[in-house]
Amino acid sequence: MKQLSCLFIITFLLLGNSWGAEHKNILLLLGSANPEVLARRVDVAAQLYQIRPMDAIVVSGGCGAHGSNICEASSMALQLTSKGVPAKLIFKEENSKTTVQNYIFSRRLKNNDGERIIQPGDTVYVVSDHWHAISVAARLEKYDGVIAKFFIEGAIQPKKEDRLDYAAIFNGYTDNHLFTLKGTWLTPEVVWTKKDSLCYLTQDIIYTTDIANTTFSITPVQKLFPFLKNSSEFNPPVFIDDSSVWYILFEGLCRKVSKKDFKVLQEQPIKEWLALPESLDWSNFNTGYIQGETLVLIGNEKMVLAEKKGKQFLYAQETLPQQYYVNWPYSWGKGNLSAARLLPADNKVIFYRNMESITCTIDRKIIGNAVPLKLKWIGETK
Repeated sequence: MKQLSCLFIITFLLLGNSWGAEHKNILLLLGSANPEVLARRVDVAAQLYQIRPMDAIVVSGGCGAHGSNICEASSMALQLTSKGVPAKLIFKEENSKTTVQNYIFSRRLKNNDGERIIQPGDTVYVVSDHWHAISVAARLEKYDGVIAKFFIEGAIQPKKEDRLDYAAIFNGYTDNHLFTLKGTWLTPEVVWTKKDSLCYLTQDIIYTTDIANTTFSITPVQKLFPFLKNSSEFNPPVFIDDSSVWYILFEGLCRKVSKKDFKVLQEQPIKEWLALPESLDWSNFNTGYIQGETLVLIGNEKMVLAEKKGKQFLYAQETLPQQYYVNWPYSWGKGNLSAARLLPADNKVIFYRNMESITCTIDRKIIGNAVPLKLKWIGETK
């Protein structure tokens, strides 16, 4: 199999289109809950890297998917480095649960400088098995402006349990905005209550539903937050939850916003509000909350604690969620939170991540069980 894979790769590359020096070569390796399948895909990716130098390698796959006991992205990264691939080239997307999410979260992934790794004009080599490699490559090419190629590793004859409807990943939802909303439904950036309703802000919409989720409405984000008119899945705001206000970090500014009437109470450069070491940037974090005089920031693979000194929060400590909280779920990996919602009267904070939520007691830092977010899909709402 290795010889055939290598021969296929060489032939494909020789016949492939050339690319301009201004664009990058990106290898996108999709994960699997099966360690043997994962290892075979890594073999192909390593062969491809030896033949065609890559500017970046994205390994995409979450932890505990389909009941497995591995974190797919971390496992692939370790196997690649053992085969001589430099660790500095490898970027982990450890949030995905599905092939659709492999596509969505990989295209959003950023490097340490806050730049998207996969950009229009790049050549992206998708490595996987069966037809999801083809569909993901096709969707990247059609909707993301890349030159896409695919490499299939695995048995030609499918097993009975193998899904063969992956073409739906390409054919379903020609509106890519709706496609990404559906694929991550629901992964909010912030959640709040309004009388007897729950409000979820995700991408450029606010989804409001009654507690029983029997009715819902859709509001454009800029109606309540005009300064977020340029927000998107590639440029999301960071909401820091406090008892009566949010601190919203967006495009270099920190805005203190009232939860009662959504008015901006204060506006200042983020660096004046939060002092971090040069090695850390606020854009590397997804969400946070304020506990007394402590600011808790949580990113994809790390979290930071900052203490309030005067009118500014000063960096105090860097740690990991699984070290800071008790009973951190294995399936939630090293972070990847999208939102944190304070319930100060109950001494609790609710965390949101990829269609799930968990409740944590604030003072004891004890995490409960993950609960799926089951809401009505917004359908074809424009």
